[in-house]
Amino acid sequence: MKILSIALAFAVAIVIGCGGKPSPAFVETEQTEERISINIIDSIGVEIGDSNYVFASIDALAHGPDGNIYVLDRGACCVKVYSPRGEFIRRISRKGSGPGEITAAFGMAVLGDGRVSICAPMQGGIHNFLPDGEWEGLSAEFTNNPPMNMTGADSNAYIALKLTVDLVDGELISEFLIGRYEEDNEPSVYYYETEFQLDPTDLTGLLNETLFSHEFFADRSGNVYLSQYSTEDYIVNVFDRDGNQILQIEKDVPHVEKSPEEIQEEKAWMESWLRNLGAQGVVIEYNPEPYRWTISDIGCDGHGRIWVRRGTELVPVFDVYDAQGNSLFAAEVKGIGDDAQFWNFVIDEYGIMAYSINPDYYSKIWLMEISEEKVESEQM
Repeated sequence: MKILSIALAFAVAIVIGCGGKPSPAFVETEQTEERISINIIDSIGVEIGDSNYVFASIDALAHGPDGNIYVLDRGACCVKVYSPRGEFIRRISRKGSGPGEITAAFGMAVLGDGRVSICAPMQGGIHNFLPDGEWEGLSAEFTNNPPMNMTGADSNAYIALKLTVDLVDGELISEFLIGRYEEDNEPSVYYYETEFQLDPTDLTGLLNETLFSHEFFADRSGNVYLSQYSTEDYIVNVFDRDGNQILQIEKDVPHVEKSPEEIQEEKAWMESWLRNLGAQGVVIEYNPEPYRWTISDIGCDGHGRIWVRRGTELVPVFDVYDAQGNSLFAAEVKGIGDDAQFWNFVIDEYGIMAYSINPDYYSKIWLMEISEEKVESEQM
């Protein structure tokens, strides 16, 4: 299961309070049986001890163009920066109401130019910081309906989703989009947009239409990899920085039903999470999909290979494609099993890392590398 960022609670609060493109290349792939191994080589995070390595709550994770690791620790009201080997470097921002300080962060993106953007609508909008932590000021002002689930792209851009709700002829109408933002309140490019009538009593429907509707990732050349969460269709669409669709990957996958234990765990955890975040004015009742999503993570490594995590398997398994969408191999995180059900992965030119949004004991980041060792697995 893929649970998106902590901005979910803010989106719930918002709701309660309130063309001609070139034809893309199309590739239909066959399932590969060969799996290589992904090994965990190190981790960042301790239960007690040095506060620089203790995470209150990890809510975003990214590599910067310098290769350093950036972690949004929402509970600590800051971004913690580490070297590629996990050595602490600095903190960006802190708790407070002064210039460059925040009390609640709802997203983070490390931009292609190395600056760090933190979404803090309670402090006025998108706060920009230089790589050394110096506050530049607000790059866009948002006190409501902010961009959410931010991911850094090229130059000064990030990709994010946005949900707005308007009262039209007595009905609540929701507008939802995924777009490219370049230090402005409005996106410069739209990758997806839709409009629908909102039922504020249907929390599950709202989430499935918006925050749980798509998985997306951007590389440093500005390409955007986008997949709609589905229990049946396995489709990855790739766009260039101008919004032109340049590739589509599609594959037949099994329709996998969740076990009763999976459904109960997901339901209990989600409802508890929303209550702990202080969501008010709505009945907290979440009804999970009875089937697993086909895709739960997307990334692109330094060789231009596209990594797609299979949502149909609880074990972390990725289908890996070349830049033309041809299947290369599958990769499995060795020795983890289904303990990684709640892991969020980051795969880019600087490597592979992950964190759990539902940690057993304390929050930590796992650093990984590809091994030449093959994993023996049964074909799905």
